Parts: sequence; C-alpha cells; structure tokens
Amino acid sequence: MKTKKLLFLAFSSFIISLMTISCAQVVAPTGGKKDTLAPKVVKTIPVNQSINFNGKIIELTFDEYVSVENIQQQLLITPGIEEMYIPKINPKGARLTFNKPLKPNTTYSFNFRNSFKDITERNAAKNVKIVFSTGSSIDSLKISGTIKNPAKNQPVLDALVGLYYVSDTLKPSKAKPYYFTKTDSAGKFSIENIAPARYRIFALSDINNNLLYEDGKESIGFIKDEIDLKSNISDLKIDMSKIERQSNKVIKTRATSNYYFIEYARGIKSAKFEYQNAKDSLVFQQMEPRQIRLFNINNNSTDTIKVKITLTDSLEKTFTHEQKVKFRTKNKKEDGVRDKYEIKVEPANLSDVELAEIGIKIKFTKPTVKTDFTKIQLLADTITPVNLSKENYTWNTDKTELTIKSNKKVKQGFKLSIPKQTFFSVENDTAAAIKNYYTIRDPEKYGIISGTITNAAKKDFIVQLLDPNFEVKYELKNKENYQFEFVKAGTYLIRVIVDENKNGKWDFGDLDTYTLPEPILYIQDKVKLKQNFELTGFNFKIE
Repeated sequence: MKTKKLLFLAFSSFIISLMTISCAQVVAPTGGKKDTLAPKVVKTIPVNQSINFNGKIIELTFDEYVSVENIQQQLLITPGIEEMYIPKINPKGARLTFNKPLKPNTTYSFNFRNSFKDITERNAAKNVKIVFSTGSSIDSLKISGTIKNPAKNQPVLDALVGLYYVSDTLKPSKAKPYYFTKTDSAGKFSIENIAPARYRIFALSDINNNLLYEDGKESIGFIKDEIDLKSNISDLKIDMSKIERQSNKVIKTRATSNYYFIEYARGIKSAKFEYQNAKDSLVFQQMEPRQIRLFNINNNSTDTIKVKITLTDSLEKTFTHEQKVKFRTKNKKEDGVRDKYEIKVEPANLSDVELAEIGIKIKFTKPTVKTDFTKIQLLADTITPVNLSKENYTWNTDKTELTIKSNKKVKQGFKLSIPKQTFFSVENDTAAAIKNYYTIRDPEKYGIISGTITNAAKKDFIVQLLDPNFEVKYELKNKENYQFEFVKAGTYLIRVIVDENKNGKWDFGDLDTYTLPEPILYIQDKVKLKQNFELTGFNFKIE
C-alpha cells in the first residue's frame, strides 16, 4: 500500500511538471544588453547582381529570426510585373514563388523596404534589395531627386515616382510606370538599374496603391521635358500638387417650396442666366464655392422655369447647361420656413483699422433687393458726417456684399450707423440695426516686415505672409521693395508666388500641356515678430 502511494505521488509530480512546461510562453530573453543591430541578409536566391537567371523562386535568409510585415505592400518590383506570386514566410526570411517565368533580357530590382524586422527589438532590416538580370548584363543607370508640396514647402512621404517610356503615349491615368519607387520622409527618391531610353517622369500620391493617377483626386507632379537617359541624373526637383482637371457638371439639385439648390463639380466665380420665357426671372445667390441657391420670388410652385445657366470657374473656364427649375408645392410646415436675413460687418465692431481712409464691407446672408442709402451714416472721428454718394458703394454680383469706401481722412477713428429697415432682402425681410465704432491703429502695437524682390525677368509676383498653418494673413502684389505694415505680433512664413500668367493667384499647372505649377519661393526659417519691431532683409530672387 505504501509503495502504491509513493508511485502515485511520483507520477503526479511528473504530470504537473509536464503541464508547467507546456503552459510556459516562448518570449524574447529579458535582461542583458539591448539588441540594436538590424537583421542582415546571409543568403539570397538568386545571388544579388546575378545574370542569366531563369528561375521562378526569389528567396531571402537572414542571420536571425525575423517578423515579416505587409510584404506585398512593402515590396517594390521594377520593372513592374503582371505575373502573380505566392509569398511564403519563413522563420528567418521569405520565399516568393512566381507562376510564370520573368521577362527575358530584363534587369529586375526587388526592394523589400521595411518588410523585415527582428523579433526582439523590432529593428528593421535596411537596404534589403536583390538585383538580377534574366539576360547577360545588368542595367545600371540611376535617377534620384526630391518631391515637394509647393503650397506648404514640405517633402512628400510615400509618393510614387515612376518612369514611363516616351513611346507609350498613354497618360499616367491609363498606363502604369515601367520603373518606380516611393519617397522617404525627406521626400527623396532613387530609381536604380534603369535601361537607357527616353522617359517621362511623374510623381503621384497613389492613394489606392494601383500605380495609376486618379484625375482630380490625387496629387501629381512631373518634369516638363522628356528625359533622354544616357547617364545618371541626380537632384531632380519635382513639385507635386492636386490639379483641377475635372470638367464642370451638375452634381445634384434639391428643391423646397422657397429655394432651389444646384451643386456643381467645380467652384463658381460668376453665373449668367438666360430664360426661355422672357417673363421668367430668378434671384440667385452663391452659397458655397460650388453651390448656388435660387429663390422662389413669385411664390410659384406649379410652373417649371426653363433657364440656361452659364458659369465661369476659378480657372476662367465656362460651363453652360440648361436647367428645369421647379419648386415644391408649399405646405403648412414649409410655408413660414425662411432663412434669416443677417448682416456681418468687416472690420468687426471696436476693431482698430489699418488705414486712415474709410473702408467697410457689409455681408448679407441673402441677396439684397432694396437699400435706403440715405440712412447709412458715417461719422469721421465720431462727430463729423461723411458725405457718401453712389460712387462710394460697390455691390458684388449676387448683391450679398456691399463695399463702402471713402477717401475721407480720419485721425482717431469713425462710427458706422445703420438703422433697421435700411436693407431689404429678396424675401422682403430687413436686418437688425448696426452701430460700430473704429479706432486708428497704434503703430507701437504692431510690427513691420520688409524685404526686396530682385526681379530680372520682370514677372508679376505676389508676396505673402502666412501663419504656421499656411493661411494667408497679408499679401502684396508686384512690390519689389515690399513692406508689410501693421503686422500683428506672431510667427509667420514668407513666400513669393511667381504669377507667370498674371491672373493674381497661384496656378497648379496643366498635365495635358505639361505646364508646370507656378514657382513658389520661400524664406526657409519662420519669422517671429514682436510688437513695435521692424524685421527686414527678407529678400528673394526671381529668375
């Protein structure tokens, strides 16, 4: 009995030991010196820089255990291939098996980028690349450079940079690049092992990773001229931006009993209306950059108004379409639902103003159809009435913005007084009364930033001060000795847009004609301005 008990205890201890071993987790060793070394490739199939390779298996082996991440997303194979492959992950590497042989007499580059990391400290293997040829020689030409977002003066990460044979006349929206790579965090790229030929080069944001440019959705950059590649090229600089190429069209319409909304694919600069029936008329308002609103001024919900609308967009391109406008039948719920008629005055009440001449903008939430100008009162230095005539007033196209200007000199400030029932909207409602007071700015509470533009080419240009979020705060045009006065204390960026087509704004280029984006020059460092300080010497050279 005693012997059986001892045997039972021994057997139980053995089972517990087995359970303890089986439940233990495999973990990286703890303690000791931190592993800072990246995995190293010890074997490849084929051997790097091989020639006459005709196999269908590509394999890498490292000197330690590795983890493999997103190999099919990280791996860049150039030239691009149509053949499918099956990846197999090994403890110390990976194997790619192709279902068909690779093209003959072709130099291939397999760049694995950040696919492999060690399993302890996640150190990424660097420069993991296999180059080989299915022919008797290896192509060795190279192109390198930098991709930048010119609007923000920042490098572009993970931009697809591709080479396209000139003989392939398809645009990058229809054809995939023959050679390609992606940019690093500094916007730098390098395409190696290229065959001599004539190429075009494009940079794409390639958001959906299909190696094709999506017109209007993705950013693109290019070199204006073809590249006749006979020797290495370095330091290429390509600006990448979103090019608005989409044709304008009606995206959607929406009708209520009081309003009819039309939304377009592109921004609107101006609109013109021609009616099939001369008795018809509509009042329009631009609600957003791409949307207009039409008003049911005749309270007519039964008739359809046929109108031809001609729009001009920000690129000065016109779009004409015919629209059938029909408002919904009124009901009790909608009958009294109308937007409020409100006023916003710029500068705001109690602002200090920069100039000693009076300038005011009044913005309305609906078009204004009736104004009693005799009720608008301006008092210079709050006591002297300013005589205003029609020359002092300017309306925008849809009568939602009124500008009041007077060359009356003021020393201390002025007062604006607008009583109720001065303005009436298209819906016959009036806005609240306005009483605003303004003072002349004290120079000691502001600063000055100035510089010189050397403009040997005699081109138009725009100098801009931007905040750290790249929002334009101050702007001057064609001032070779420029000076920004009454600048608020803060941090600024300074840039110059070379306005080559003289339209007063930056243009992003044209892919059809290979017209490059207009150049933008930057002062590299941010400018920090304090009150009552003058900073100068921010000079540019336009070539």
